[in-house]
Amino acid sequence: MSQSETPEMADTPSSEKKVPERLLALSPGEAFKVRVWWQHLTLSPQELATHTKAPPWPKGMRARLRRCESTEAAMLSEGFRHLWQSLPEQPTQYRDERLQQWSCIALVLAEVRAETPSASLGSRLGQEKNGTGKPCMSELRFQQLMDCHSPQELVQRLRRALALIDKRDISVVHLADNIALWWREYRGRLHAEPSKRLGFVWANDYFDALAKYQRDSD
Repeated sequence: MSQSETPEMADTPSSEKKVPERLLALSPGEAFKVRVWWQHLTLSPQELATHTKAPPWPKGMRARLRRCESTEAAMLSEGFRHLWQSLPEQPTQYRDERLQQWSCIALVLAEVRAETPSASLGSRLGQEKNGTGKPCMSELRFQQLMDCHSPQELVQRLRRALALIDKRDISVVHLADNIALWWREYRGRLHAEPSKRLGFVWANDYFDALAKYQRDSD
């Protein structure tokens, strides 16, 4: 067992450690760990048994994370410590930034009730809402989501966005990668290719989903 692998993650077959997701900010190792963490945090014993022999964590762990209003509060929670201690080791140069980044990820992912691998946030928010001909999130609120100026605002808006899609049918890996990419850009490290920046990724997925039913209704 590696130093970053907790006992409850050790019995996962190596074949399941492949994460077939579009990653722009997370490493495959981080993506794997964050999904396993979410599964232990959220899934019922019956659901978790299809992934691992290890038992789920107490429900109070997830509930406490959901009650946290700041990254600082999240860092003090047991749920976050499980996530932080499982991550692959990184140079200490950006430790404080990584702590904040991963506490944001923990706060948001604790809201997700059920996962659909490969389902992106933009596409889910752009999907038609109950046959109304309108997206789950309006274009105005979507633009506000893309214009977050602080980590606290990002967490608040993402929590509201998840509520609009019943907190389900989204990839926790995609969502974590989105938050990591937001942090990278927040620190001024924009990708040289515009198509690999968060604004493009979100907008492309959102308006692609929007076009599918708007075109059908024309």
